Amino acid sequence: MFHGLKLLISFFAISMILLSTIISSYIQVSYGAYAKAPLSPTGPTVNDDNLTVEKVAGGLDFPTSMAFLSPNDILVTEKATGKVMRVTNGFVLPQPVLDVPVASAIERGLLGIAISKQPDGKTFVYLSYTESGNGVDNSDVDALVDPLGNRLYRYEFVDGRLINPVLLFDLTAIPPNARGEHNGGKIRIGPDNNVYYMIGEVGGHRTQAQNIIDGPAPNGLGGVLRITQDGGIVDPGDPIFGEGLPLNVYYAMGIRNSFGMDFDPLTGNLWDTENGPVVGDEINLVFPGFNSGWFQVQGYVDDDLLEHGTTEADLVYFGEGQYADPKFVWTLPIGVTALKFLNSFKLGDQFANNMFVGDINNGLLYRFTLNEERDAIFINDAYVGNVELLEDNEIDDPKENQPLIFGQGFGGITDIQVGPDGYLYILSYTGSIYRILPIVDSIVPKSQPSSPPSSPPQNDTLSSQAVSAVILGIDGDESYSPEPIEIESGQTVTWYNGDTISHTVTSGQGGDPDEGVLFDSDAIIPNQSYSLKFIEAGEFDYYCIYHPTMVGQVVVNQPDTSSSTSEDSINEEPDEEPDEEPDEEPDEEKIENMDSIGFLT
Repeated sequence: MFHGLKLLISFFAISMILLSTIISSYIQVSYGAYAKAPLSPTGPTVNDDNLTVEKVAGGLDFPTSMAFLSPNDILVTEKATGKVMRVTNGFVLPQPVLDVPVASAIERGLLGIAISKQPDGKTFVYLSYTESGNGVDNSDVDALVDPLGNRLYRYEFVDGRLINPVLLFDLTAIPPNARGEHNGGKIRIGPDNNVYYMIGEVGGHRTQAQNIIDGPAPNGLGGVLRITQDGGIVDPGDPIFGEGLPLNVYYAMGIRNSFGMDFDPLTGNLWDTENGPVVGDEINLVFPGFNSGWFQVQGYVDDDLLEHGTTEADLVYFGEGQYADPKFVWTLPIGVTALKFLNSFKLGDQFANNMFVGDINNGLLYRFTLNEERDAIFINDAYVGNVELLEDNEIDDPKENQPLIFGQGFGGITDIQVGPDGYLYILSYTGSIYRILPIVDSIVPKSQPSSPPSSPPQNDTLSSQAVSAVILGIDGDESYSPEPIEIESGQTVTWYNGDTISHTVTSGQGGDPDEGVLFDSDAIIPNQSYSLKFIEAGEFDYYCIYHPTMVGQVVVNQPDTSSSTSEDSINEEPDEEPDEEPDEEPDEEKIENMDSIGFLT
């Protein structure tokens, strides 16, 4: 049964590549949407005095997903190397258990893993990855070789190696918008023992699965796909969306992209995170036949965040398909990623069966509680902070996030798992695995650091040659202070992030073809900073790639070499004569990017 399904899906995928020349309009996201939060200089922390964070292992290369073989034995996927690494007792073994050739542009790569122990003693390991078009890692970047496809394989774990690959899904990885984005990749084994595979809309595919009424037929993208563990159709006599491939493998559709899903251990319901473009990150309850609404709806349908004027009646429905609003929305995206239910009492009864969610932009770990029926998110009075602002289950202002934040400083979070020991494990793209556990159980007990300062302290680093600026938050041309920043050639500007979420200092404006060419801070997490020394005179526009309405400007003047004794004059003679044309475009090589300066102690 498997082989027939595989061949049909492969044929269907190839056919749909040919149809993908029909390109509808789409929202193009800045390249900066893929900036990732760095690890906090003080390391990750959690906001509970009874808990602590331990580093389990490090040295991984952009890890994307992890799964436990047994206690203290973890398999981890690496995005761009194509390697499945094994971590035992905190040590990363030198040889991978598998190395596959991957395409790795933007969000392509080795993306997902799930493990299923069989009654006969076999251990199945499921992997999802964007397979290289010529058998060489990163050839889509280095040689512009198109990938073979987004593929789901089943392997057997035998004697420390993954062997006997079986191809289960072969879906197109060719994006109409020429960007290697929205490939999803997470895999879960459901309580029904079936395989659930998340796949995004792969760079702007616009089919009926993306709610384009007159678009081509669904092509297997943009949803949750479900098959049996040997690759068969689940309940072939009663498909959710309709007969025939690929409709009969869809469990949900209308999903733009996702990096997280998990089953509620108490109800068996599937929940996911979903990434919006410039608006509308979501948490969803994913029932059989769920239509998330993309490309017509993102966020709550009545909010019309995409300004399409769409109602539920305007969507495309197959079989038992039904639209449902998200259960939680961030109006301004945070880069929501992993989602996991803590099916354990090890961190305390109050956290058992809570939902934990990570993000890539800020390195934050969020905690959510559900209502009694466990079909909605309910922020109760056990949270600390202004929970009244969360009664609508929507974050309109990033500061409303505060009661939900359970931990911070992890760097961009790519996966969350519960170990056999009942503790919560966090995977950071920075290359490390962390474990959250009670201080009394920690082998390296430590206290949580004191609260970070609310403004940058004065210290020797901020010398007379440095000018301080503060990132205030999302407020147009008043987002950075001072605005504009006026300095003289040779001075350094240090931007301190005084907001509660990450921002960037990126040259240009959103949508400019040369944005970020002169300088780009990457993510500046709260209470950290970025410094840049300007040599050439001129006017330098900059903005935040996460929130493009945040704009600023640095005006660099040539130092005054006259005999003036003004208090603001520079007494030292310049090394070179000033340019005759101070408004000349700057030479990229004359801008020096300095290391970020941390203010946490």
